[in-house]
Formats: sequence, structure tokens, C-alpha cells
Amino acid sequence: MPRFVTPQLTIALVLSLLPASIHGQQIELSQQYWSAELIRSHGQPVIPLFDGWFQNDDGSNTMCFGYFNLNSEQALDIPIGEANYLSDTRFPTQLPTHFDPLPPRYRHIFCAFSITVPKDFGREEKIVWHLSSAGENLSVPGHLKPAYVLDEPRSKGRGDLAPLIRLGANETGVRGRKGIHNRATLSATVGQPLTIEAWIEHPDPQIWTGWSHHAGPGEVEFDTQEAMITTDSGYASVNATFSEPGEYTIRLQTIDSVAAFEFYCCHSNAYYNISVSN
Repeated sequence: MPRFVTPQLTIALVLSLLPASIHGQQIELSQQYWSAELIRSHGQPVIPLFDGWFQNDDGSNTMCFGYFNLNSEQALDIPIGEANYLSDTRFPTQLPTHFDPLPPRYRHIFCAFSITVPKDFGREEKIVWHLSSAGENLSVPGHLKPAYVLDEPRSKGRGDLAPLIRLGANETGVRGRKGIHNRATLSATVGQPLTIEAWIEHPDPQIWTGWSHHAGPGEVEFDTQEAMITTDSGYASVNATFSEPGEYTIRLQTIDSVAAFEFYCCHSNAYYNISVSN
């Protein structure tokens, strides 16, 4: 049976993940204490997480899901199927299938994907993300409980604002975690770098950008995966090289400071669908 990831375990894990590089064989979650000892170079599972939800202007609501990869060096690929699926598939989303190793600075991958549900979706209804890896069958429920509401796209208490992302210099932009998706699929060739671009607006003079392999069958190599960019031009780009043909999704996340992720506000997502051929 899948093991639910509870809020208490999530909080304990967040508080206990001190910088460490610990090597050794996998220990089953049922036999582990929630401490930095969980982090190993290889052999540990990815933990699915529910980050919370926010209301949209049209009355619909959006749930956010993220994850912890408990491996400091090992990326995991979990295709959509019996090891990576949602309990309710009525609402479109882009499930991740590639899970990067544990980031050294901010640990948790926040709101890697979101699900928007209509305004008549009940408070007691749930959408469960099931994710199995390293011998562990884990799951986490998404819901609309009031205690889990998120500020979006602006923090009422801290005054933060999510960056606005444009995928073309003169295109309409989107601000916030629901993100923006490229309308036309990009084309790339195996082994040849593809330049992926964004134009980002924010009141701060500098903001953080991070590029990730979200989904796709092979490996993706980035020339610069994380960077601080200046907002006078707002231009951000990365060169991505793909190891195998297939359909990929690259995820861009941007926030005023990487430390602000811990306050659960305010970042923006962008998703690029890319078709790679030989």
C-alpha cells in the first residue's frame, strides 16, 4: 500500500535537512528517523509533497505539488504510469518524470507542477499524487483545506512579488506558479545545443533563475543551470543539449532570491515543450 507523506513528516524533514553529503546503502523509510542521515548520494527515494493551494480570479483554485529527492548525486527518472500517476486525471497538468538530485541550497523543489480545479471542487475532495522509487510507494493528497492556502502572486506579509515571465520579447507575460507554456513546440537535435529564452520583469535589480529537466526520456545538459540575472534587460537564456530523441519539457523557475522559496511565495514557472530528433 502507498505510504502517505504527512505534513508533520514534511515539516520535520525540512527542519532537519542540514548541509551534508552522506554515503551508504538505502534504509527503508519505515526504519528511518527524519534527520540529515536520510540524505545519501544514491539509493534513496523521491518524496512527493503538497505545497498548498491558491484561488484564481475566476473562482477556480490551483493546487501546487513539489518534491524532495533524498539523493545528493543521483537523478531519478520515473515515467508516467503505475509508479507516477494522479488519482484524478480530469484536469490537465504536466507531471514531472525527471527528478534532479537534492539542490544544495534550497533542498525542496517547490511547486514543480500545479493542477487547477473548478470552483465547485469540494473542500473534502482530494487529488493524490502517487510516486514510487527506490522500493518505496509514496503518495500525497492535494486538497483545498484553508490551512494550506498560499499567497499568490504577491505576499501580503513580506511584500514579495512573483516575477512576470514572457517567452518572447513582445509576447504577453504570466506571473506566478501556474506558469506559462510555449505555444509552439521547439525543435532540437541530439547532441546540439538549443538556446531557450525568456524575458523576465521584476521590481528588484536582480532575480534568480533556475532551469530544470522536467520530463523526457534522456539526459539534458545545461551550460548554466542557475544564475542571477539583471532586470534592466530581463533577458534570461540557457543552452540545453539532449542525449536522446523524444519529447521533453524544460522547466524554468524564477524568484527574487532563492532564500525566498522557504516562505512559499513568490515564484513563477515556465514550461517549454521540445521535440528532439536524431
